[in-house]
Amino acid sequence: MSAPSPAVHLGDARQPFYFNSSAHLLRIGRERAGNLAELLAAVRSCHEDSIFQHTFRTLEEHHFIREGFSNDFAHWAFADCNQPELAERLAGVDVREYTSLADLRTRIVQVLEEFLRHHPRAALDPAQEPFFFCASEIVILPTTFVARNLPEASWARTATNT
Repeated sequence: MSAPSPAVHLGDARQPFYFNSSAHLLRIGRERAGNLAELLAAVRSCHEDSIFQHTFRTLEEHHFIREGFSNDFAHWAFADCNQPELAERLAGVDVREYTSLADLRTRIVQVLEEFLRHHPRAALDPAQEPFFFCASEIVILPTTFVARNLPEASWARTATNT
């Protein structure tokens, strides 16, 4: 039998660690689309935050949905433009394959251009509802939790997850 190892004593940190929380504040941007031609133009020019919001954030928020579409562009093409073929193509863009929002935007533009090249009449068909380009701002919110050592940090982490 080996002797029990001596307890390791970790002292307090030189500076306390302050726990924060965050929230996403959704804001509607300037761009909007009333048809597929306008969607294509807006996707080309909108801020990258909108591309992120309507793809990655939507997937994060609705990852549990078994039916429907993984991004807002596909959902709008289906629900408001009555274009299930385009919706399927847009939903087929797997955001996990992209590490660059510019590359993701390029792929979405390619899908829209290809569809409209084969279905030019669909470009100006009015949508039932407009598509509003949104983005989210992260708001940092301070909490009352402070840790000066590992046991306090463990307790605070557990408390903030409840």
